[in-house]
Amino acid sequence: MAEQSLKIPEEGSNAKQSASTLASGGSQPELASNAITTKEMVISAGAVLVAAIVFFIIKNYVSKMLVSGYRKSPQSADMAGWGLFCLLLLVAIFSVLMVLDSSKFMAIPYLIIFGLGMVVSIVIFVMALGSKR
Repeated sequence: MAEQSLKIPEEGSNAKQSASTLASGGSQPELASNAITTKEMVISAGAVLVAAIVFFIIKNYVSKMLVSGYRKSPQSADMAGWGLFCLLLLVAIFSVLMVLDSSKFMAIPYLIIFGLGMVVSIVIFVMALGSKR
């Protein structure tokens, strides 16, 4: 195997080269790879809106099914439906945020907020399902 000489570039030479490239009409530096563009935000908001509409239809179906099939009171069935709706919507929003920028939105504050919201929604759903009225 032939020996290869490795030459480490000096600190100043790289900065001078990039400055001369920009001064001579070179291309602009690209955006950071984790920057969220407006197009991605609009698509994500549209996806959450479509999911919210679908989840609302599911909520109404579950409420009607609980009243007619399982003989639950309309109030308990509606509360269970809203608990399910909130749970599904929080999961959808959290998923969209993870797809947009997981390094930013996987931080502890976001995880705590969404986790607490999901736990509260599950508790509401289960308590409404288990009510006798």
